[in-house]
Amino acid sequence: MKNIKQICTWLMVSVVIMLSGCDNFLDVNVDSTLKGDATMQELLPTAEFYTGEASYQQAYVACQYAQQLGNAIGSNGTDTYAETDNTIGWSNFYLYVFPQLNVIMQKGQAENASAYVGIAKTLMAYNLGIATVNWENVPYSQADQKNFTPAYDSQEQIYATIQKLLDEAITELTKNTGSKPAADDLIYNGDTAKWIKLAYSLKARYAMHLSNKNPKQAAQDAITALQNGMKSNADDFQLPYNSKNLSPWYSRVAIPNTTSNLSVTFTNTFVDLMNGTVQGIQDPRISKVISLKNNQTIYSGVIPGSGSGSTVDLTAKAWHSNIQSPLVMMTYSETKAIEAEARFLLAAASNAEAYAAYLELIRSNMKKVGVADADIETYLKAAIVNVGVSKLTLQHIITEKFKSMLLIGDIWTDIRKYDYLDFPMPTNVNPDLGGKRIQRMRYPDSEITRNSKTVQANQKDPETPMWLLSK
Repeated sequence: MKNIKQICTWLMVSVVIMLSGCDNFLDVNVDSTLKGDATMQELLPTAEFYTGEASYQQAYVACQYAQQLGNAIGSNGTDTYAETDNTIGWSNFYLYVFPQLNVIMQKGQAENASAYVGIAKTLMAYNLGIATVNWENVPYSQADQKNFTPAYDSQEQIYATIQKLLDEAITELTKNTGSKPAADDLIYNGDTAKWIKLAYSLKARYAMHLSNKNPKQAAQDAITALQNGMKSNADDFQLPYNSKNLSPWYSRVAIPNTTSNLSVTFTNTFVDLMNGTVQGIQDPRISKVISLKNNQTIYSGVIPGSGSGSTVDLTAKAWHSNIQSPLVMMTYSETKAIEAEARFLLAAASNAEAYAAYLELIRSNMKKVGVADADIETYLKAAIVNVGVSKLTLQHIITEKFKSMLLIGDIWTDIRKYDYLDFPMPTNVNPDLGGKRIQRMRYPDSEITRNSKTVQANQKDPETPMWLLSK
């Protein structure tokens, strides 16, 4: 576990910096403190911290829409496909993450510190990826200008920008010039080789986001990128926490659960995939990632939209929500899922490489959360899992990806891309959707007030599929 005791100091610096510049919501050029005084070593950890915050805020909403999580306290929660604007997530992007990353890039280029520039560009691409799958069209190309009404880039433009940023990041990270991060890099401790692997892995993720637009091209682009992507769980993109710097899943969900301040728990959609109800074999990850409530012995998830039926919780005993849990943003197992899907799209019939990637996505995620080797092999040999090369389907791949990407908000992209699989509609579903599934978040009210004409031009009904999901 990396030492992040310095984060409080860095955050205090960041808050002072950012509050002094909040008069211009998207302006990063007029704040003399931010431009002149804060060092790259101070800016990087705060940008990484708020990247984690943005990831958590997205996952808290998106994983309810994707039916990993459900509301534990009533029948009118987000899991009914209720519209939400994720205001905190938007603020993280435009008040904290984007301005700091822009300044890191400016300072890094001025000081020939290629590693800082490459890391900042990688993080910018990742954050843009979160923003666009939440809201579709978002500010970027005009987001640092001195006005409150920047035009929004189209989602097509954003995806092109993401790939351009990642290509530029890889170029910078391979230069090896100037000062290099160390403990100020909370994620990889200055290991540029791992940042390069992440950049290539993100290229694959965002290529496959567009597989509805051009399946073969998206798949080939993903396979090409993954040749240089993550190679093991040790390459995972995650922010570490500890007893002094608490994970949001621990401090904001698990701990409140112990005092009956309930918020979300696991759905029956997710739990039934783990407890044997759907597959006929219990997934050995179940006791690692899901906690039973006191005196309960049977794993049952909340029925989405009802607030009832749950015998399980996110607690301090579960892998993702204990006091030492990292906040996971992208994993090696996800890259194997991407590879399996891409290879399947390129050559579905008897695709041995797709099948091998499918098995590795399961194995690697089980290892990550601490499943014993014997239990892994038992699961992989089960007939429902070990279907053989000729019977592998996209349903197999995406189902296992859904389980392995627990509490990673980007899984909502896959769920939407594949029409929510065969998931049931929530109870008390939002009637405004007309029987359709939720497809997007709403722009924040603060943005509507500040930039109303632009928002009105870009806002669509919540059930309208995004450009990336349209064929």
